[in-house]
Amino acid sequence: MTKPSPAAEIAIADVSSKKSCCSKMKTCCQKATRAREIGLAGMTAMATFGPKRFRPYFQQILAVIAVVTATVEFFRKRKG
Repeated sequence: MTKPSPAAEIAIADVSSKKSCCSKMKTCCQKATRAREIGLAGMTAMATFGPKRFRPYFQQILAVIAVVTATVEFFRKRKG
C-alpha cells in the first residue's frame, strides 16, 4: 500500500484559500502597478536605444501590449 503525499494536500489547501491581493492589501497592487510601469519604460528604452538586433522584437511586444490593453479597457467601459 502506498501513502498519499502530504504535499499534495497542502498545495490544494493553499490554492483554495488564496484570495486576490486587492482584497487583502492595497499596497501589493500598487507595487505591481509600479513594477509594470518600470517594465514598460525599460522596454520602451530598449525599443528606442537598444541594440539594433533586438529593437524590432521590443517594438512588437510593446505593440501587442498596447492592443491588449486597449481591448481590455474597451470591454470594461462597455460592461458598465
